[in-house]
Amino acid sequence: MRLVIVNDVSVVLGGATKVAMQCIEAGIAAGMDCSVLVGDDGEGVRARFPGAKVTSLGERPLRDGVRLRDVIDRNYNRRAYEALDNMLAEGDEETVVHVHGWSQILSPSIFHALARHRARVIVTAHDFFLNCPNGGYLNFRTGDVCNYQPMSTACVCSNCDKRNYMHKLWRVGRMLTQRSAGQTFWNRVEVILAHENMEPYLRSAGLKHFRTLRTPCKPLTAEPVRAWQNDRTLFLGRMTWEKGVRTLAEALNRTGRTATLIGQGPLLKEMQDALPNCYVPGWLEDSEVQRIAAEARFFLMPSRMPEPYGLVAAEAMMSGIPVIVSSNALIAEEVASNGAGLVFESGNAASLAEKMAMMDSVVTVRRLSEGAYEYGKRIAPDGYEWSRRLTDIYQRSKPSVVEEAEVGSVPEKVRLIH
Repeated sequence: MRLVIVNDVSVVLGGATKVAMQCIEAGIAAGMDCSVLVGDDGEGVRARFPGAKVTSLGERPLRDGVRLRDVIDRNYNRRAYEALDNMLAEGDEETVVHVHGWSQILSPSIFHALARHRARVIVTAHDFFLNCPNGGYLNFRTGDVCNYQPMSTACVCSNCDKRNYMHKLWRVGRMLTQRSAGQTFWNRVEVILAHENMEPYLRSAGLKHFRTLRTPCKPLTAEPVRAWQNDRTLFLGRMTWEKGVRTLAEALNRTGRTATLIGQGPLLKEMQDALPNCYVPGWLEDSEVQRIAAEARFFLMPSRMPEPYGLVAAEAMMSGIPVIVSSNALIAEEVASNGAGLVFESGNAASLAEKMAMMDSVVTVRRLSEGAYEYGKRIAPDGYEWSRRLTDIYQRSKPSVVEEAEVGSVPEKVRLIH
């Protein structure tokens, strides 16, 4: 069997690329013939998987700065289309194409190439770009979760983009390009969800085949954390508006609390200036993150958008660190119902401050820490189990209808939460 992994970049800077690399690793371990298409120079894959056949475009992602040519190329990247079309022309029988990221370099042109061939197509939904033009189901102007039907008149007229309305219209054009691959094609695309609660957001895209396979994760720390004996408040993630760092900064300044905020992003300098009494170092080596996490009393995930999964929050719970999560996070309900943390009203600094104050109680933190540790044992598969489930998906025949039971890639107790 031949496996083709498709992703914008080859260097791990975020969750989608990390999972793409894990898919290559699982495919090679299962004895599959692995090929990879990436939009950058491909060195991240070549260095890690010398046995994989890598096709790279040598281009840069949109996040590195927008150029005039990107207006066309990132809507329909002809080089990406031709590269994938040529890869599949070598033979598409017994071929599985697994797509991860395309919004930064590759563009929707890859779906037009896939529509020309008989290869089985799987897309992992790391976000909502399969359906929502801005990828987040979020109005970046108001902070509200968007309830408009994607690509409806109300959606198109909504000035929801993080940059400006002209950029929103460009995103609408890109979504039209994506959908124009044809409903016959989209009818056969299989979608792997990082969290089962993503499905309602993607159903209206005309997608029919869903299954959930939560991203594998491991504890943030080597040993379970006795959080109730610690004092450190911890945030770990990108410094962006949608990750809720401004809400967090407001809550911290209201209460005079200190915290550790680890991560990079466009708001890093703003956070360093806004929180002079907090430790905001930017990004740190994994060993230093592990050391700091062992000192955490609780972990914060203040996302404004419907966070599909919250991998770091899961890793924190696996270590016994209770979490305070935004009500917009798709894991919010299970965090609360499993006694693993607290939920605050998204975007409401007063609500967040109130929940942080509750963490002053040793009794509360100990109860939530123990709940987090127990729930962490069930929240996601380990690397071995995830690889086994993934290769099982690869080796199945094309679906006609995905049975409801196939959503059971998560623990039974979790499946009951919708």
